[in-house]
This record gives sequence, C-alpha cells and structure tokens, in this order.
Amino acid sequence: MKVEDTDISLETRKAMHGEVMAAVINPLPPEDFGPDFDINSGIDGFDAKSRPRVVPPKRLPTSGLHPKKIVEGQMIGMFESSQDLYLLIAGLSERVSDLEDQLNP
Repeated sequence: MKVEDTDISLETRKAMHGEVMAAVINPLPPEDFGPDFDINSGIDGFDAKSRPRVVPPKRLPTSGLHPKKIVEGQMIGMFESSQDLYLLIAGLSERVSDLEDQLNP
C-alpha cells in the first residue's frame, strides 16, 4: 500500500491512512446502511469476532485508565480495542452504580 511507502511524506501517508480508514469504517452510502447490514460483507481482511456473553459485576476495575478517543462512522466500535471497549463499559457501569447508590442509600 502507498501508506507504507516511506518515500512519501508522513503527512501525506497520514492523510491517505485517514481516507482508507474512512472507507473501511463507512463501507456503504448512508442511504444503504441499516440494522440488517452484515458486518463481514465487503470488508476484506477485517472479520468481526464473537465472544461468549456473561453478566458483568456491578463495578468493573479500571486501574485509573481511560479509553482512547472514539472514531465515529458506520462501523463505530468495530476497530476499538477490547481494552477501550472495556474501559468505556466500566465507566458507564461506575456511573450507573453511583446513581443506584444515591437512590438506595
């Protein structure tokens, strides 16, 4: 890929990478995107992985870490690391638990 060509300036490669990611994150025009969209169709080299579902504890440990900035698009969340998704969920879990504690002292 041209993105990996070190003869091209870093700024240009970053811009090209942004264009590639925009195409991957938004594989369909907005009018064709819907809830029945197959996440694995039309995206070569990117597969969605499934994991078993479990009920999380009331409060999740974070060790003071925060998630990285979210990249928005039709494929939002697909390219987030499991750590970032965990930290997002942990933060929301903490908020809900705090509200529950306020309602039920």
